[in-house]
Amino acid sequence: MQRFLLDVRAHILMVLFLFMAAAVGCGEDAGAKKSEDAQADSTKTDSTKVANKDKKKEKVREGVPVKVLTVETGEISEHVLYSATVEAEATIDIYTQASGLVRRILVEEGAKVVEGQILVELVDDELKLDEAEARLAYEKMEAQLRRKAELYNRKLLAKEEYEDLRMSVAQFKIRWERAQLSLAHAHVRAPVNGVISQRIVKIGDRVGQSSKLYEMVNLSRLIAYVHVPGQGMQNLSIGQRALVTTDFLPDSKFEGRILRISPVVDPSSGTFKVTLELNADDRRLRPGMFVNAHIVTATHAQAVLVPKRAVVYDDGMPHVFVVTDSTAQKVRFDIGFDDTEHVEVVSGVKKGELIVIVGQNGLKDKAKVRIIDGEGLRIPAKPDSNAAVKNPEST
Repeated sequence: MQRFLLDVRAHILMVLFLFMAAAVGCGEDAGAKKSEDAQADSTKTDSTKVANKDKKKEKVREGVPVKVLTVETGEISEHVLYSATVEAEATIDIYTQASGLVRRILVEEGAKVVEGQILVELVDDELKLDEAEARLAYEKMEAQLRRKAELYNRKLLAKEEYEDLRMSVAQFKIRWERAQLSLAHAHVRAPVNGVISQRIVKIGDRVGQSSKLYEMVNLSRLIAYVHVPGQGMQNLSIGQRALVTTDFLPDSKFEGRILRISPVVDPSSGTFKVTLELNADDRRLRPGMFVNAHIVTATHAQAVLVPKRAVVYDDGMPHVFVVTDSTAQKVRFDIGFDDTEHVEVVSGVKKGELIVIVGQNGLKDKAKVRIIDGEGLRIPAKPDSNAAVKNPEST
């Protein structure tokens, strides 16, 4: 019995020993696995940090995208600016020289017409009869004069009677020509080349010699009147150049010159009236347009020019960003003349330097930049963070 108890105790001790050994093994495996996982996580974190650092370095290395332009020299002028309205030098009101009812209207507003072109036809039935009657009377008197001439040549007709007959024939001819003229006036014609600016007449109107039918302008010669204060007259002379711009055609400039200067001061405004002749060959300027007249007072032929769009102002002072070795340096400069697109550089920027013309707003001094060519300035967008998230419904 005692031996049996000893065997049982030994068996229990053996089981406990095996159980403890298994427990220790599992603990070591778990610790090793945990250590391996921690090491993997640490490696992953380190690689992510390295990748982020590389991206930042690459971004710094690439720089801010900008567009640049080489500074050039060219002509620029100083000018005085005045507002004006375009007008036609030749504006013509068209009247009829006959009386009657309007039968046909052949030309509408905006149409180009040439001298002698028929614009309006009047009812001319009675005028045609008058012309035919006058023609027959003249032909009758002319035939009678031929018969009398034979008698006069044979001394069978007194000279006084023959001369009276000849004068009568001349009178009948004048009456016929007047009837022809009245018939011709039933067709109202354009007096000169031009463009119809307004039609007043309507079909069925009864018109007379005081009836205005059309207004017509000659677009080949346009002018603009500017009113210059007395102190500004010392800089102006006939033939002086002018540049004209208008909001109707924002990307266009038109040449002009001073045509006339009035010698009389307007007592109500204290100004002189100056007439500008405009170059209207392309027919884009039209009467009635509001324009800005830049009368040139001085010109610099070889000025260093900077586009106005490249200029940034800091504390009211003009600056540009000059690019050297992928670095943008903020440079202050002094302005001379300026026009609608450029400013003259008196000092600070030199010919041949690269200046930023797109992307300069918000750019810092001595910032790294990357020059972009082509149309526009396109900066790649950041990738969408949601795009990398897997849709749980798709799994």
